[in-house]
Amino acid sequence: MMLWAYFYCYQLTLDSHKKDGGFTDGDIPTVVYHEQSNQVVQANSQAINEGVECGQGLAQAAALCPHVRILAFNREAEKETLLFLAHRLYPLASDIVIDAHNAIAIRLDNLLQYYGGLDALWHVLTNELHSAGIHFYFATAWGVDAARLLAKNKTNRYTDNKENITLLLSRCKLEQTALDSKTIATLAKVGVRQVGQLLKLPVHELGQRFSNDTIRYLTALRGETFPKYVLFRPSISFKQLKNLSFEVENTQHLLPSIKSLLVTLEHYLRARNLLTSSIIFRVHFREEEPLSIEVNGAMPFAAQKDWLALVELKIETLLLPEPAVAISLTCQQFESIENDGNDFFSHRFTTVAQKQLIGRLKAKLGDASTLHPKAGNSHTFEGMTVNQVVETTPAYTTDIAPAFLFQHPIPLNLATRICFGPIRLQTQWWSSAASQKDYFIAETSHGVRLLVFKDAKASWWTQGVYS
Repeated sequence: MMLWAYFYCYQLTLDSHKKDGGFTDGDIPTVVYHEQSNQVVQANSQAINEGVECGQGLAQAAALCPHVRILAFNREAEKETLLFLAHRLYPLASDIVIDAHNAIAIRLDNLLQYYGGLDALWHVLTNELHSAGIHFYFATAWGVDAARLLAKNKTNRYTDNKENITLLLSRCKLEQTALDSKTIATLAKVGVRQVGQLLKLPVHELGQRFSNDTIRYLTALRGETFPKYVLFRPSISFKQLKNLSFEVENTQHLLPSIKSLLVTLEHYLRARNLLTSSIIFRVHFREEEPLSIEVNGAMPFAAQKDWLALVELKIETLLLPEPAVAISLTCQQFESIENDGNDFFSHRFTTVAQKQLIGRLKAKLGDASTLHPKAGNSHTFEGMTVNQVVETTPAYTTDIAPAFLFQHPIPLNLATRICFGPIRLQTQWWSSAASQKDYFIAETSHGVRLLVFKDAKASWWTQGVYS
């Protein structure tokens, strides 16, 4: 038997707001208001304790609870939250259906052999949903339609026993099904008010009185037909938009939403064993064009805490042209995690620390604030080391040139001793400033090694310092 689980996420907007660092459930009564229908569609426990219920108008809710906090319902924002959930669940279950804007259906029967049974699989899936901070009603059945009906009836039971599923379905009222009001009224006239009564009626008798859509729905509830659904497939690039609960004038107040987006990106990357070294935030306004904020890391990583540290430096002096209403995160450049066989402590004080420092300097001072040395295509010391903004591969590896080369040679005024040399270097004959120099490595009394040379007039000069 095919087995589907249905998770009806009945307060996605409230859960998303709380996860973004908004007020907690016990702080202040909060409702989600649907303007088109003039109804409260979601309410937290504090608002419910004040007498507010879903389905009430805004005036009635305000009369019962004058200090209620109101969030606007946004269907597209809830769909974005569902996509985030689907990306988190996809590594655990491949057959996922996003149903409407507030529900997810997952096929279970083809996963039981991998998890060792329904109990273990159910624990894995619900633990991921709880970790995401999502409230939901749930149920299992042989098809999406039957599982949807049970979940919206707040059954909150999971089973693969066909008799138990049939019994649970039979207790549901027709008003809870997807049948239209006209069909429900027609059935009520002949005394059919529960799903159990409807399932016992012969299909050929119903076919004479009701439309094909009604018959298809009924056979799906019975498990006789299985409508096809479009399965979720993760996108090849990451992009998520988050509408802000209130207009934000200070960039520091954007950090909770930024952190939420980075957490989503971290789950996306870790599920695919990927890293990234470049992300782009866009701050959206009502009138102004979106403001792009590109953040580049000196090394690829996935953890949100690493990205958040760079973003905080990037935006601490940024001024918004007007209050922000939304923020989005885009990532299109990915790198695979490669196991180079090093031990756990490899490069912990050298390469990683160096790249973390470079990343923070770039975030604080700009992408052009750091220069990377590169071996140049020249036999002279003046052209042997080239500094550039973008890091190159391979890194600077030459042992001949000093780490720090002066822009112009300076006279040698220190007492030194010669450690190595001489090496005579002569520039190309076609060069406009042809010269001949004898180079040495000299060491001062403090152990500092210098690149020195003697020119044609026997004068001594310092060209650079070795690290």
